[in-house]
Amino acid sequence: MNFNNTLFIRHANSGGDTSATLSSTVTSMTKSASAKPSPNPTYAAKSKHLRTLNKQRGVWWGSGLMGFWALLVLISSIEHWSSRFFPNASMRCKKAMIRNPIARLWRKHITMPALFNQKHTTRVMFGGVIPTRFESLVLFAYFVLIVIGESVNYSYYKNNTYWKERKQQISRYVGDRSAKITIFMIDALYLFAGRNNFLIWLTGWKISTFYAFHKWTGRMAIVSSLVHTITMLINSYWIKKIHTRKYTAWWRWGSVAMVCGGIMLIQSLPMIRNRFYSIFLYGHIVLAVFFLIGIWIHIKPFGDGPHAYAITAVWCFDRIMRILKISQFGLRLAHIKLVDDDTLVMTIPSTVSIKKPTPGSFAYVYFLEGWNFFQSNPFTVICEDNGDTKFLIRVKNGITKQMYRRILKHPEQEITTRVAIEGYYGEYKTAYAYDEVIMVGGGNGVVGLYEYIKEIANKKKAGKSNVKFIKLYWTIKISDNIEWLATELMRLQEYDFVKPIVYMTRSQPRNKSDRLGFDVDGGNRTSSSDGSQREVEIEETGVGGTEDGSKAEEKIKENIVSTTNMDEIESEFSHVEFRRSRPHIPQLLHDDIQECDPSDNICVMSCAHNAMCDDVRKTVSFEVGEPRSGRIDLVELLQTW
Repeated sequence: MNFNNTLFIRHANSGGDTSATLSSTVTSMTKSASAKPSPNPTYAAKSKHLRTLNKQRGVWWGSGLMGFWALLVLISSIEHWSSRFFPNASMRCKKAMIRNPIARLWRKHITMPALFNQKHTTRVMFGGVIPTRFESLVLFAYFVLIVIGESVNYSYYKNNTYWKERKQQISRYVGDRSAKITIFMIDALYLFAGRNNFLIWLTGWKISTFYAFHKWTGRMAIVSSLVHTITMLINSYWIKKIHTRKYTAWWRWGSVAMVCGGIMLIQSLPMIRNRFYSIFLYGHIVLAVFFLIGIWIHIKPFGDGPHAYAITAVWCFDRIMRILKISQFGLRLAHIKLVDDDTLVMTIPSTVSIKKPTPGSFAYVYFLEGWNFFQSNPFTVICEDNGDTKFLIRVKNGITKQMYRRILKHPEQEITTRVAIEGYYGEYKTAYAYDEVIMVGGGNGVVGLYEYIKEIANKKKAGKSNVKFIKLYWTIKISDNIEWLATELMRLQEYDFVKPIVYMTRSQPRNKSDRLGFDVDGGNRTSSSDGSQREVEIEETGVGGTEDGSKAEEKIKENIVSTTNMDEIESEFSHVEFRRSRPHIPQLLHDDIQECDPSDNICVMSCAHNAMCDDVRKTVSFEVGEPRSGRIDLVELLQTW
């Protein structure tokens, strides 16, 4: 007798409703057969523990990455603020430290040189800027910590009640941990991107240093996000959950964030960013907004929403501070005049601000006329004794080229326009605490150096400066470039401890009857009758050169006229030494350092052409390794990003 017949007979003998009882019994047996057996409590507890532990390890590693930055910030903040509040005591400590040969080698080979000891501010083949050797080591250490954090301490458990197979477990563990670590990386990424990053104020690092950290941290964060995306996608495929997960909001917005991040990674490549900067900048902002929104919606269901709130707070703080810095100045009228073929001087009368600019400070200027009112450009600040603020602007592409063309339409080559100023920014260094200061400026890069000279002079009057002598090297193309800072250059004769040396790499011939072309009180420039200007490259031609007679005679005539013009300039600026050649930076710095007393503390400051600044860094990197009892420091004012 089979099972069904036996069951029927039993129910028939009981006298009940055979069909109803039979249906109920069969349904009950079917449910019992289809129900999953209860997991072993021990296995379930162990599986949950491993899953939670893996996520917790991600939090630990992410916190450790933030601690990595916190440690660097702490060390730099102690050094920075001790030099600000206790400059003499700080200098004595630094001086004692460099007497150790290991410390000198550390500075010579690690903290000071460029990565390959050649180029740092000079752009390489694809338009990028290479971090310094110390910055590169910091980024490399950060990268190693990320790789270790996402690669080790994964435990396979064969009785796992979530995922049976090894590949299912490991893929999910890698996906979970990389997600946790990436969230912490994005916290630092947004923090480093702001102009009003409070870490700049704490550490005294240059904005360009934080931008370098921002760029490379962003690239690492995108790669880490890609690791999370790929491993979670593979895991969803292996456990057959793609068809249910792909319709959730967290999946879709996670995809949006990943796409935005990938586009930002590509558009931020130097060759694209430098060529289409405006498109890059505003596209980058829009993409960053959607990237943040996508992250927020993606992580909120998993309890990580506070990270998105913290990132938003950091970003909003930076934007609010920008508005406040603009509002303290209001909308001002600026007088802009053309002083050279590619240089403008902008003066804003009687500027009053809550925060006074320190030497080397710069501000972002918004030109409010036209459709580019939202664009800003950074320029170094000169503070006049009468309260005026002056900016020396080099004409390049973009808004400065537009202003240049507007000025050319005016016969007096001067206009008045409305501007907004966002400032001040910049990293201040206590140059007045050194014994000797050597300054290397090129073109309009001399502005920040001049402000440091003024501060040192004021400190000396107050008896708070140790500086015994300042040597200023300023490299310009032609003699007319002196007009940029004629008043300031003339004022240097008041300081007997300053030796200005001006290098002119080209000579500009003029008629003998022409005067200097400007007066030191700010008069207008005079020009030749046809309004043209010729530039002749200065070359050292040896005896027996191959130039033909006509060319050699022409060059001699030009140099005679140039010499006449130089006689007039030298008579106006008798306190300035003029040299018509290109400076050999390594030899100049070496000779100057050798002339100083071995116990003197020397500050070398640079703000010039990229290649010149790199020469200064390379030379100083070598000199700091030489045995001497005094300290040598490099202050590079040039900002490159």
